[in-house]
Formats: sequence, structure tokens, C-alpha cells
Amino acid sequence: MQPLLKILFHVFVLVISLTSANAQPGRGGRPPGGGLEEMLSREKQALYEQVTDLSEDQKLLLDGIYEEFAVTLKETFEEMRQTNDREARREKMRALRKEKDGLIADVLNEEQYATYTSLASRRGRRSREDNSNPNGQ
Repeated sequence: MQPLLKILFHVFVLVISLTSANAQPGRGGRPPGGGLEEMLSREKQALYEQVTDLSEDQKLLLDGIYEEFAVTLKETFEEMRQTNDREARREKMRALRKEKDGLIADVLNEEQYATYTSLASRRGRRSREDNSNPNGQ
């Protein structure tokens, strides 16, 4: 009887290990793409690199917008995990991005905002391309 208990114990440990490994996000514990904070940090950094005439006040306001947007996205993702309604999630994300874009438009002048929208459209194209070809091929 003892060998049977040992086998059952090892099978149990194996099942728990596999379940735990499958529950972990990819890329060394980070979700693909580096997570929300990293994604938003890259977006903000690209904006700062392209729009070189930002005042310190504009940078402070933009930092606040991006920080608040990160918090809101996290909360939204947590809420939306409860549902499998992809269309509702997509609409919610669209509304949040539109709100963020509106706040950024209030901070930037027309020329600066045009640069921001150009960056955003390139990012959107890349995202759509990545989603249409999930293996990157």
C-alpha cells in the first residue's frame, strides 16, 4: 500500500506543479509586452523623445495623466476579468483611451498633440499587426 501512496503523492505534486506553471504569465514572470506599467512607460518615453519642447508643467501634468491611467487600467482589468465579454472589454478600453487622449490634448499644443496622435496611430498599427499574427511571423 505504501508504494501506491508514494505514486499518488508524486502525481499530486506533479499536477500542482503543472497547474502552477501554467498559471504564471510568460517572459520570466511578466505578462507578454512587459505589463501595463512598462507599456505606458514606453509610450510616455516615446512622447517625451518626439516632443522635445515640453515645458516642466506639461511634463508634470503628463506624468499625472499616465500614472492615473495606469491605476485605472489595473482596476478595469481586475473588474473585467470577471466577465468573458470581449466586446464589453474592448469598448471599455476604447473609452479609457479616448479619455486619456482628451486629457493629453488639453495639456499639449496643436503641434505637440499631432505628434502624439502620430505616435499613437503607429502603436495601434503595431498592436493590430501583433494581434493578427500572434507568433510574430
